Amino acid sequence: MSSLSEDSRPERGSDAGSALARRRDAVLRRWLGMEVERSSVGDLAERPLSARLRELEELFDAAVHELRSGPADGGEQLYEELSRALERQQSIGVPFTLALLGAPSTDASGWLAAVSEASEEGTRVVNAGDGTAAVILPGVRPAEADAAVDRLRALAWSSTGCHGRLPTAGMASSPQDGETPGELMGVAREALQRLTPGDADRPRLEHSGADASVTPLYPELS
Repeated sequence: MSSLSEDSRPERGSDAGSALARRRDAVLRRWLGMEVERSSVGDLAERPLSARLRELEELFDAAVHELRSGPADGGEQLYEELSRALERQQSIGVPFTLALLGAPSTDASGWLAAVSEASEEGTRVVNAGDGTAAVILPGVRPAEADAAVDRLRALAWSSTGCHGRLPTAGMASSPQDGETPGELMGVAREALQRLTPGDADRPRLEHSGADASVTPLYPELS
């Protein structure tokens, strides 16, 4: 059977679950047609179309629910922003870099605001969850990414009072590191996790051995 004529991509400003729900009848007709094509006459007599349709409706509703739940903490917004950046790149050739900046403290909202304030005009800053700020830097190529991201995270960190550790950054540039939002997010997250020290890797100042003896400056007065 022919594929659906409607554009399968979700409309902007709309989640994928809602876009799929609006095409419910068309999708169910297609699925039902595929069921009929794959089934023999005996199969159709044993399991009537009404039963198959009920099963398909249950699967459809579950898929819509899962898509509407979506990734939490800004994941869907980040996906949409990356999709727009990729569209610009494909249409007018504007490269870009995605940077994930780990929060230096537990104040995730304050860190997101600091990164937004430190960003240049045209840069998109999105909450990527777990206190991480996702930054899309238009026009920034891989050779320029390190300097641009280092400047941004240093400015944002200093504006918060330099509390906590200097935040780490995971980066991915398009098209070198990926041509889809999922690929770019995967590369950037992997780099961030690789650079973020765990508790076992943090330097510690530990006291060991006996207390050092102290020699008074004026023994006669001690």
